[in-house]
Amino acid sequence: AGPVSSLAFNPLRGTLASASWDGTVKLWDLYKRETEPESIQHSADVVCLAFRPDGKTICTGTIGGLLSFWNVEDCSLICEIDGRRDIAGGRKMNDRMTSDNNASSRYFTSVCYSADGSCVLAGGNSKYVCIYEISQQILLKKFQISFNRSLDGVLDELNSKNLGEGGPLDDMNESGDEADFSSLMPGAKRGDDGSRKSRVEVMSLQVAFSSTGREWATVSNEGLHVYSLDDDATFDPVALDEAVTPGAVQSNLLRGNYGKALRMSLYLNEYALVKQVIEETPYQSISHVVRSVGSKNLERLLQYVAKSMSDSPHVEFYLQWCLELLQNHGAELEKKKGSYMRAFRAMHKIVQTRYDEVEGMCAENRYAMDFCEEEAKLNL
Repeated sequence: AGPVSSLAFNPLRGTLASASWDGTVKLWDLYKRETEPESIQHSADVVCLAFRPDGKTICTGTIGGLLSFWNVEDCSLICEIDGRRDIAGGRKMNDRMTSDNNASSRYFTSVCYSADGSCVLAGGNSKYVCIYEISQQILLKKFQISFNRSLDGVLDELNSKNLGEGGPLDDMNESGDEADFSSLMPGAKRGDDGSRKSRVEVMSLQVAFSSTGREWATVSNEGLHVYSLDDDATFDPVALDEAVTPGAVQSNLLRGNYGKALRMSLYLNEYALVKQVIEETPYQSISHVVRSVGSKNLERLLQYVAKSMSDSPHVEFYLQWCLELLQNHGAELEKKKGSYMRAFRAMHKIVQTRYDEVEGMCAENRYAMDFCEEEAKLNL
């Protein structure tokens, strides 16, 4: 038995998975304490694991750079992805010349599934974070999380000015007769406490996908890095001119030009202004206003409608906005569903939440009316 390196709960069952340096992953049933846990044997030390969102598959990573995917029901191997070449890169101080001669192996120390379970995000003791497609077992893309040359493992080759007759000058400056090229133990976060000189190594400590699958984040030595497919948080001045101002939006609202006012507010990308235009648009004019919105502003409008509906008492009013958006722009949403998926999910979530609230309120009123009817019959 070896030290436990990672833990993960099954999202749908009372099962806990533990990864260990002895090369095993154990599945513990939390409600059957007397039974022995199921064990999954690996050929190398296991340092990370993660459950798929549906709880049917578990992904494990070993110090050999191998990602393995297992069926939770029968503990059978589904497929494997060899990520050693993908995560390789970056010369360390104790490497001879280039990153191809690493003294210590590269491997993944953190892994996470996407929201739909089709992709996996993996990072470790390297400058790269990789995204894999599971069914095809291919690398979709890899990201370099740092370009800071003061960190160990960022440069791929040794600078010629640091190369002496006996090898790298970094090794000559170390105390002792010979440089120590021993690799760190799996999971170790620091080197020899007695060494006189050290450099911080670039690595990903943790990776995570967002619930929408449109963003992911990683934690490294330099802090938190957030990557996104969307740019809705940035100011977009492409369609702006001197006439597009908050004052012009208010003027168009007073004159009844609701479509123009909405488009201008979406260009300015100010939530309070967009919400004001949406709520001041008459109910009978919603259909005409929605038709005037182009595909460039469609995703923003979906997001703003969902956000405004979350705390508004005008449920029917915002449901009409949602209905008109789907009826008038359904073909565009279907054609580019990947781009609009985040906004559509947000709108669907808030509509479902408001539906549950109204349903609960109606059920309480019905029970109250039934009680009043029964009481009236007793009094008669």
